[in-house]
Amino acid sequence: MSTRNSLTTNAQHLSRWNNWYYTGVADFLQSTEQSIQLQTNLSAGIGRYIKNTNHAKISVFSGLAWQNTGYSQSADFQQTQNIAAAMVGTSVKFFKFKQTNLDIYGVAFPALSQPGRAYFSTNVTYYVKLFGKLNWNTSFYGNWDNQPPAHFSSSDYGTSSGLGLTFGNK
Repeated sequence: MSTRNSLTTNAQHLSRWNNWYYTGVADFLQSTEQSIQLQTNLSAGIGRYIKNTNHAKISVFSGLAWQNTGYSQSADFQQTQNIAAAMVGTSVKFFKFKQTNLDIYGVAFPALSQPGRAYFSTNVTYYVKLFGKLNWNTSFYGNWDNQPPAHFSSSDYGTSSGLGLTFGNK
């Protein structure tokens, strides 16, 4: 049995240029499948909305990132890695208000301090309102490292599903 815990926060601020924005992302990952005790990605960049309507938001973004990865103990491997990387990603959101949402998020981190190495992360979530305040969601998540430490897994991916109850002033 493997454990995966992930937290991603994303802040955006519209710039004065039409459909451009500044972005900052903080991503934290723990994955027993990849023997990662804690991986921290901090990145900042600029993005552009390709489409921004009442039913869809599609954007691309890029910038610079710093990644710190603490691996579980191994006698033949340094436990912590610090990597400077570029960030390139996309965010796609389709929605019909109060009925259904589809969110697709993908980001690649090609390493600048270790040429040839790249890290990729994605999350796809579909949400649908069943009735009243009850909703259902299903998601696919994944992350990949094309050059993990020797004898460590290069990927961790899977699906999850759940029921939710909305409460408050919505």
